[in-house]
Amino acid sequence: MRAALLALSLLLALAGAAAAEQVKSVRLYADRSFGFFVGDLVTARLEIVAESTLQLQTASLPRPGPLDYRLDLRDIRLREDSAGAGLTRWSIELTYQLFYVALDVRDLQIPPFSLRFTREGATETVQAPAWMIGVSPLREVLPQRRDDPTDYMRPDASVTAGDATTPAIRAGVFVALAFGALVLVARDRGWPPFHRRRARVFAAAARRIAALARRGDEPARRDAMLSLHRAIDETAGRRIFAEDIGAFLSHKAEFVPAGDSLDRFFGASRALFFGVADSGPDLPLADIAALAKSLATLERGAR
Repeated sequence: MRAALLALSLLLALAGAAAAEQVKSVRLYADRSFGFFVGDLVTARLEIVAESTLQLQTASLPRPGPLDYRLDLRDIRLREDSAGAGLTRWSIELTYQLFYVALDVRDLQIPPFSLRFTREGATETVQAPAWMIGVSPLREVLPQRRDDPTDYMRPDASVTAGDATTPAIRAGVFVALAFGALVLVARDRGWPPFHRRRARVFAAAARRIAALARRGDEPARRDAMLSLHRAIDETAGRRIFAEDIGAFLSHKAEFVPAGDSLDRFFGASRALFFGVADSGPDLPLADIAALAKSLATLERGAR
């Protein structure tokens, strides 16, 4: 009988030693251990390093909620990662909230808890250590005796008058800049009250001619020249021929930079529509599109 008891004790000791070898370390890291007041949050990190064959039973983790009348567990977070050499590291972030109203400076214990690990059907328990924190009162229990009761009361802090002028000036400047920017955008977009401005004739013609340029055939070139003729006539308010270019540019001085291109355009137009052989070389569709775009840019800058 004594031999059987001795053998059982030896087996239990060997099993305990084997379990202890599987868990390499259990460490608790706290931000600080003193200077806490009622309502403060107390944070700590429990780090367990063990062989990767062990599996943590998450059901054994403490659940958030009241631990006693002094302390609540507010939050718990688990992170598992490799520690190398066949080891796993479990990091458990703990957040407590203190509800103990201390009357003097004293130590308060954060209670321990147990975690369960399993391996091939066997269960091992790891104990998270308890630790002490120092709590302090918000005020003294017995203040120094005063003859006048009003001496126990501290005067209110005086209110310093701020300078409201500078913020008001800055706000006015920013409002003026924002309003100016809005006016510029409204003018560019044709929003009221700028919606009655004259239409940008060359801009519309440039869009039509760009669409024709993608076709690239001779009928498209003919249509492009007609579109640009109509835009020039609409801008001038009358029919414009080659001999009228000088008068047109003197009346619409914003288009003077495009004078040479307009001369070439009207020369190519006479050759195309009237068969005048000495009017100049043909104007490619790409050049017509470039002229329309240039006139649209000049038109935009003049308004």
